[in-house]
Amino acid sequence: MKKHDLSFVAVIATLTLYVAPTSSIAQAPANPPIHFYGRAVDQNGEPVGNAKVTLDVVTTRLGGYGDDSKPMTLQTGQDGKFQVTGVTGYSLDNIWIEKEGYQLSPKTIRSYLFGIHPDYKPDPANPVVFKMWQLAGKEPLVGSAWHGRIPGDGGVERFDLNTGKQSANGELEITCTRSPLNSPPPGNGHFDYKFQIAVVGGGIQPTDDEFDYRTPENGYLPSFTFGQKSDDPKWDIRIPIPKDYYIKTADGHYGRLHVEWYAAQGSPAHLEWNCSINPSGSRNLER
Repeated sequence: MKKHDLSFVAVIATLTLYVAPTSSIAQAPANPPIHFYGRAVDQNGEPVGNAKVTLDVVTTRLGGYGDDSKPMTLQTGQDGKFQVTGVTGYSLDNIWIEKEGYQLSPKTIRSYLFGIHPDYKPDPANPVVFKMWQLAGKEPLVGSAWHGRIPGDGGVERFDLNTGKQSANGELEITCTRSPLNSPPPGNGHFDYKFQIAVVGGGIQPTDDEFDYRTPENGYLPSFTFGQKSDDPKWDIRIPIPKDYYIKTADGHYGRLHVEWYAAQGSPAHLEWNCSINPSGSRNLER
């Protein structure tokens, strides 16, 4: 899906990794050297300089897991970069970056363990990228939510985005279909299902953006549908329906929506959603 407003950068761990010989774990050094290179950037890919970096270097004893940790405080340079070298340990943990006017991504990987990427070599020219959001200012968002059980028979369920109540005139329209309606016998867990969601008179689009603080101006769909057939070779019991959406209401207000549907429970199944809308018409969803 096309990303909006954000420039995504892949997060790659750059640690010195140690793979213990399978014949004897006792040959492994207790605390191998750590070389870690990081870089903080904002949503536009610009470096975030003079940011405070805190982390713990977790140390081990021979054959054990973390026994002690050594806190470290660093600062990013004008290029947003920082590094951890000249130390030994089992892992880096509790990595946190902060600077006034910025927020660290909630999807930040905050721990790096040895052995996860045994073929990776540390490279100062290819640092771990930590995405931060430069705040524009919080907005007085209006929130609503609903949770309960709905049938999977294809009936249309409508909800009021302002009150969070079911309403025949509600803007949020959700249709869930599951066949068979009840849970299959053990060993025959596959079933057909379809999930359709729409904002009546407005639009919706699924998102996996790292931050959901700025809605796109365009690209909204009248509705979004996701489903699987029971004979699909890639059928997934986790029901991987997108959970996060940007929405635009009929009166031109922007917001975000999170939805959970537990289709594997049978019918009726649990549904829950929560929504935040900016009543000013701004696309800013900072909270």
